[in-house]
Amino acid sequence: MKIPLIQEIQRYCVNDGPGIRSLVFFKGCHLDCPWCHNPEYKSLGVDLYFYEDKCVRCGECVKVCPENAISPIGHNGEPPLINKKKCKKNLKCVEACKFGAREIISGKYDLEGAIKEALKDRDFYASSGGGVTISGGEPLLFPEFTAIFARRLKDEFIHVAVETSAHCSWKDLKTVVDFVDLFLIDIKCMDSEKHRNFIGVGNELILQNISELSKEHRKVRIRVPVIPGFNDNKENFEMMVEFLSKLEGPVEGVDLLPFHNSAEKKYKQLGIEYKYEGMPFMEADEVKPFATILEKGGIEVTIGGMIGVGK
Repeated sequence: MKIPLIQEIQRYCVNDGPGIRSLVFFKGCHLDCPWCHNPEYKSLGVDLYFYEDKCVRCGECVKVCPENAISPIGHNGEPPLINKKKCKKNLKCVEACKFGAREIISGKYDLEGAIKEALKDRDFYASSGGGVTISGGEPLLFPEFTAIFARRLKDEFIHVAVETSAHCSWKDLKTVVDFVDLFLIDIKCMDSEKHRNFIGVGNELILQNISELSKEHRKVRIRVPVIPGFNDNKENFEMMVEFLSKLEGPVEGVDLLPFHNSAEKKYKQLGIEYKYEGMPFMEADEVKPFATILEKGGIEVTIGGMIGVGK
């Protein structure tokens, strides 16, 4: 059984399922969305943050790196940056930094620890119609573990949602369906070729899995990150209406998530390129025409993912 690294559990969330929720993030994803809001959860393994504003340029991290993967302090105070191709992640630089400029992103929680943390807010779940959302990364990279995690929560009468790309085998998806109350699935683009060009894979498997879940009358809510120059056109949403209207069981609704660049700083801290650097936030008014297309197709729509208490 593949076991994910669980680095973070966010509490008191209201945008990723009904009611007040805790979000449990599994590390690792097989898609490569260039706008990803959680780039620290893309890789399966350990990653490192570098906080330049905390760095005092003491050079201790440079001295201890056995791979010479950290650049020396520049003559004009340029910070010591990691060459990711050389870095073997032995973490000596983290140990050497006394100022918190380097941080490990790995696995803070095991299964029991994550369950214990998630259950701390069960009273809030009960009063608001909330629960726990398993997210990432991609939970279905770890179908057996996700099933065990979800089943343990269901044993405690907790509402469980899974946030997924659904780019997986039906066998893997089938492993978890009996323990999940709601699937939150991205449809990033209806044009499969554009989907492949931007993200690295086509969308056929994703749409097929949505159809299979619909046939079984599982609860599915669609999430659409609206990205400038990628899917922000009426043809995309007209095709989406056509696809969703043919499903055997209707989806719960569609959440339009306007582009924002609030993760830009994370990319810098991880030392990776952010292709949307400097691009402004999309306003709600910019996506309202797409909401109108969906609503005319008889589909319930939100802008921003506010699903609401007890829904």
